[in-house]
Amino acid sequence: MKRVIISTGFLTFALMLPTLAGSAQPAHVANSDQPRDGRHVLEMATVWHRGHDADDLIFGSVNNVQVGPDGGIYVLDQQQSQVCVFDDGGELLRTLSREGEGPGESRQPEDMVFLPDGSLGLAQYINGRIVRIDLKGTPLKMLMPPGYDPQGGGGGLVSIRRARCRGGSFVINGVKVSPQDDGVIRTQYLVRCNEQAEPVVEYLSRSTSSNLQRDGWIEKNHYFPSHERWDIDAQGRVLAACDRNEYRITVFEPDGTAAFTFGRDHEPWRRTGQEKQEIRDSLVVLADGVRVQIEVQVEDMAPVIAAVHAMSDGETWVLTTRNMKNQPDGIMQTYDVFDSGGIFVRQEAVACGGEADEDRLIFLDEDRAALVRGAVQARRNTFGGSRTEEDQEVAVHDLMILAF
Repeated sequence: MKRVIISTGFLTFALMLPTLAGSAQPAHVANSDQPRDGRHVLEMATVWHRGHDADDLIFGSVNNVQVGPDGGIYVLDQQQSQVCVFDDGGELLRTLSREGEGPGESRQPEDMVFLPDGSLGLAQYINGRIVRIDLKGTPLKMLMPPGYDPQGGGGGLVSIRRARCRGGSFVINGVKVSPQDDGVIRTQYLVRCNEQAEPVVEYLSRSTSSNLQRDGWIEKNHYFPSHERWDIDAQGRVLAACDRNEYRITVFEPDGTAAFTFGRDHEPWRRTGQEKQEIRDSLVVLADGVRVQIEVQVEDMAPVIAAVHAMSDGETWVLTTRNMKNQPDGIMQTYDVFDSGGIFVRQEAVACGGEADEDRLIFLDEDRAALVRGAVQARRNTFGGSRTEEDQEVAVHDLMILAF
């Protein structure tokens, strides 16, 4: 049987409505398309800048930035399989982990998470596992994700898309790919785990039969609120964009109960022909290490929600695909801000010098964010999804810490 690896570059393909834990329909907080307190411009100023042309530090592909429990700024470089730790002034304090299979080593980790015991976990996308190290880099016992078969009984491949720990909740979003007679079954899941990464509550799951070389990739069959389409708030509740084509965020209690949903009136973004072709180009399928071409069926309308961010003050900042497009001069993207009860209170238009189609903005705390310039192209380069060799040569990829 051929070993098939799928990579979608920086783009996340969404699936159809997943199964919610429990059967009762939660109450919905509906809002109009106009925020209660209007639209504000959020001006961001550069605090420090690393990885630029005059710097001796080079990033491969920055996939995540977080503030650690020790106050350091931790930067996950997926391509180089390492974590750079900076102080508040941008000085490099140390580098953690490296590429490999040994203790504390990883291979192209997709995400990082500060675990309940204070250690740092590096979550791998391929051959999913969580490599644990302490904040000085000392290797610790590894964690195996939900779906892992400790008996090695042909249970298939497991990958991790995202892991978060906050408010007493340790949550993993991943995929298990199991072989069947005619293709594979892809089961995507969002679960709360104990400290050993064993599942204790399932929030969402979705299983889909697939034979890529025969049927191709059908986007509408593969929606799931993975990557940045879910987050954990300070109370340990999970907020997830469960619906591809609707503006609706579901709030799950730590025990898995769907407490309520909220959203607003919204018109989805109709993709241009160029946007649809870029999605086709970004899908990489390898069979026995060789890239193969498959048919990719792309939807005309983009998924409504691009990202969900739960802030420490109880607000939820939601980024729609539409609010990443056609923004006024000087504005990277605009967030819809909801209060803790799901009321649409205002919009925040972010002025930070970034480009929504090429860069990535990551909120760090109440008044800081990281702007990863060239994040989209860097991720394409990591997984072999670059459009041309010229893209790889001229792409800017650096890191700016911003204050607002």
